[in-house]
Amino acid sequence: MLNFLTTTTVCGFSLYHVLAFFLIYSCTGWCLEVIFAAATTGQLVNRGFLNGPVCPIYGFGMVIVLFALTPLQDSVLLLYIGGVILPSALELVGGWALYKLYHTRWWDYSDFPFNIGGYICLEFSLLWGVGTLVVMRIVHPVVAGLVDMVPPFVGFVVMCVLYAVYAADVVVTAFAASGLAKTLDAMEQLADSIHAVSDAMTQLLGTTTLNADQKLDEQRLQFKLAAAEAREAAPEKRALRETLAAVRAKTAEAREAAKHASEIAKLNTAEAAKAAQLAAKGTIERAAELLRLEQLAEELQARSDEMQAQLLRTPRIVGPRRMLRAFPGLKHGVKKTTLKALRLGLARRESPEEEPKKNGSDTRKDA
Repeated sequence: MLNFLTTTTVCGFSLYHVLAFFLIYSCTGWCLEVIFAAATTGQLVNRGFLNGPVCPIYGFGMVIVLFALTPLQDSVLLLYIGGVILPSALELVGGWALYKLYHTRWWDYSDFPFNIGGYICLEFSLLWGVGTLVVMRIVHPVVAGLVDMVPPFVGFVVMCVLYAVYAADVVVTAFAASGLAKTLDAMEQLADSIHAVSDAMTQLLGTTTLNADQKLDEQRLQFKLAAAEAREAAPEKRALRETLAAVRAKTAEAREAAKHASEIAKLNTAEAAKAAQLAAKGTIERAAELLRLEQLAEELQARSDEMQAQLLRTPRIVGPRRMLRAFPGLKHGVKKTTLKALRLGLARRESPEEEPKKNGSDTRKDA
């Protein structure tokens, strides 16, 4: 097996070196993500999709870059352009694939200018080009030298162990991500159902009196505008009589409009009262319907709170809760209200100031 790995080559690299580079750059990418998150947010979190200290997308990205750009490493311009295009294409495909698998955006550049679907953006694509130049010219020669220093048999044994852990981590994370996506789907559906019930209750209560008040306010505004228009109609003193006549006419017209508005408001109020009386005749049916809707809303909210509590009780190091902390830009659903509520609950749960207030004398830590 070792002989097969060391003698079989792909694009000028042996399989042994390819596997070693994949592991090394997966771990290096994870370190960069953690450092970047700590520098920008002030929090030290596991920023990888997997539970272990690896980011597979960096491993795949560097292997692709090595395959495609090694023949071009003497040209700074071509190396930079390739470094912009290849990692960006991988990030685009990776983000799209994860969205199709889990219906979730694990990162989102929608707020950045010149982005494509929120999966990639121009700013980070240009940074990928700079990073590729640094890695190909400075970092990779050192990494390749270190790999060659390790005896092949020792390297093979170490890689077997690491890849076994890697594979197990992929399986565990895949199930956790799938479970998180299903939970978020269910919570989004519950939120939509709660909104639908609330809308139905609002329709039962009605809004007739509100419309009457709005119409009365509009008529009052027309009266004020008429008076202002009349004042501006007197440019000269010798036209005082004509101006006063115009003012009287406008005032009478405005008063008539106000009177008419008042009558309309009274009529609308009477209609609202009549509608209320008619509705009162069906008090039993209406009350029963409202009670049923209230009970349904309470049941839906209780179920949503229960699912959120279960999700927040998962361990901090592995599983869905870790993913919520690792990907602050994670988005799921259309309204995204579920994730906002989850992050708020997560912040309260992990806040050192909130825990003593919430748990009293209980000093136990979360898993």
